[in-house]
Amino acid sequence: MNVLPEFSYDSALGAFSIEESTIPRMSEIEIQARLFSGEFGTRWTTTRGSDVEVVHFGEWNREAGPDFRGARVRFSDGSERDGDIEVDGDPRDWENHGHARNPAFAGVLLQLFVHAAGPQAFARTIENREVVQARLRIERRGARPLSRVPGIVQRESALAMIEAAADFRLRQKSSAHAAAVSLHGVDTALFHAIATGLGYKNNAVPFLLVAQRCGIRMAGSTGGEARLFGLAGFLEPRTFDRADGVTRDYLKPLWEDWWAVRDGLTRLIVPGGLWKLSGLRPANHPHRRLGALAAVARGFAALRREMKKNGIRGFEKFFTGLADDYWNRHWNLSAARLDRDLALVGADRVSDLVVNALIPSLPLEEGREALAKRAGPTASGKIFRACEWLLGESDPRLFKSALHQQGLLQLYADFGGITAVEALSRIRSN
Repeated sequence: MNVLPEFSYDSALGAFSIEESTIPRMSEIEIQARLFSGEFGTRWTTTRGSDVEVVHFGEWNREAGPDFRGARVRFSDGSERDGDIEVDGDPRDWENHGHARNPAFAGVLLQLFVHAAGPQAFARTIENREVVQARLRIERRGARPLSRVPGIVQRESALAMIEAAADFRLRQKSSAHAAAVSLHGVDTALFHAIATGLGYKNNAVPFLLVAQRCGIRMAGSTGGEARLFGLAGFLEPRTFDRADGVTRDYLKPLWEDWWAVRDGLTRLIVPGGLWKLSGLRPANHPHRRLGALAAVARGFAALRREMKKNGIRGFEKFFTGLADDYWNRHWNLSAARLDRDLALVGADRVSDLVVNALIPSLPLEEGREALAKRAGPTASGKIFRACEWLLGESDPRLFKSALHQQGLLQLYADFGGITAVEALSRIRSN
């Protein structure tokens, strides 16, 4: 039972083909945030079979009208045009939402959509100009629990599956990072990745939104911490009213900076419903994580120097030494002080940031080598369940390394609902 080592884990597999039933449910704002960050790529095939590429997304519009204004789009003939981009769930939304009759949408060059329609839909502006349409290829996230139906593969085959899945996952992340660099630059791409990692699974999207709306330069400047907390929606009168003396001292300069600019930024404040604030370990509370992001922004030049000097070790050294007088002793803006200092970014989170933010930014072969050599952080429940799904039992030898953890996470996401033997059969048939 051998899986060929040159096996390519790609969209030809049933696990990665996008059927309507497997497209994840995401809010409009999450789709836009992940698109803007480059996660869904920058080049797609249009409904007419030609290529289209977004050179940059311009300004993310938070008012009425198209979702992105002043974008630059490159077409299959090599020409580039400046205009707007609209993102819809379905291509028929162009007509259903009245865009064809709305002068505000006259400058739209490209409509990106998520769900394929039955009959082909067309988009034209009020001036009767055709709008290019292309479908976003969005991977399934949060798959159904893995089937517990007996169907166990041998350990040798399991390892090959895991390593192939890990390589696929790394290539996907590397491609997304490259797209982010092309759209926003090296520093911004890394800052967005770090912000998403600090948000972890529960608050990754709102953290990404805050980072995008604030920007690395503003976040690292005087008043940057106030902008981050203000845009997150965490600077409200009740926050100050409930605070103790130490917290009031911390909040006062943030309030003064934020209220001077708040009126012009109200439309950019992240909706409160996106945040998960309860049921979290104190170290993972978004208030504290945002304090860590502010510290990262202030020290970003130092982070770059450490990375240039010592690579991954320099990255780890920076985060391990990250500190803040207030946040080392507090876990949110209303709780009492902690009994002892707590690392601003713990060892497991540093390891997670290395795997998910730093390694995808490296050249692919270098990233593969780094992932293979690295021990993984504490294994999550998904990793345990994926291992049991493959072998019928939990085998720590299969999830100690970062490489194997990444592979198990990918298998968990993409083969939910079928047995391990069915998954292996599907791989072998491709």
